Amino acid sequence: MKIFNNISKEKAQRILFITVLILVFGVFFISLSLLAPGDEKDPIDNNPPGQNDEDDDDDDKDNDEDEITYEFVKAPYSSDVDVIVVRKFWALEKSTEDQEMSLINFGSQYHMSRGMSYAREDDEEFSVIASLSGTVVDVQDSHLYGKTVTIEHTYGIKTEYHSLGTVEVEVGDEVVQGDVIGKSGQCEYDASAGNHVHFKISVNGKYVDPEQLYEKATNTITN
Repeated sequence: MKIFNNISKEKAQRILFITVLILVFGVFFISLSLLAPGDEKDPIDNNPPGQNDEDDDDDDKDNDEDEITYEFVKAPYSSDVDVIVVRKFWALEKSTEDQEMSLINFGSQYHMSRGMSYAREDDEEFSVIASLSGTVVDVQDSHLYGKTVTIEHTYGIKTEYHSLGTVEVEVGDEVVQGDVIGKSGQCEYDASAGNHVHFKISVNGKYVDPEQLYEKATNTITN
């Protein structure tokens, strides 16, 4: 019985040793198979090109900023034309002299000017240009106000050009800042202004003094 027990222990030790050996070699061969060239896999890119990585985010922001365009408001006449102001925008806080220049006498009544009127000293016609780039949304021929053009711009801005003698644009035309839209003329509503253009700017439907907006960026204008 004692010999049997000894033999059993020896067999048990051999079996244990062989089992451990098999496991070691098994792990070794499995490791080799995983490293075989045919089984290699491409590394996973958690941030592939075209996805929202940090650089792409910066590029997208730059592109968005590039798409946001704005202009600086210009007067409705070329800089090489000598003009004078014959009518100003009426405002309560202005001086008495400016307020007098802001009243339009029509018939037996006086009306407050909601824009600026410009004329040449020799009372000759001159080219009227688009103050900003935009779309022509209205063209009219009024016996009171002369020919008028309305242009719609970005940021809720509209410009109006009254008392034109001739018009060179049509509704739907896309104009670029500085494009000639017509020639100055005369109108019955403000006959004393002579040959002129009456220029008005509105922001979100409210008229604003053009004199306060010249050289301002359109994306900074609010009413």
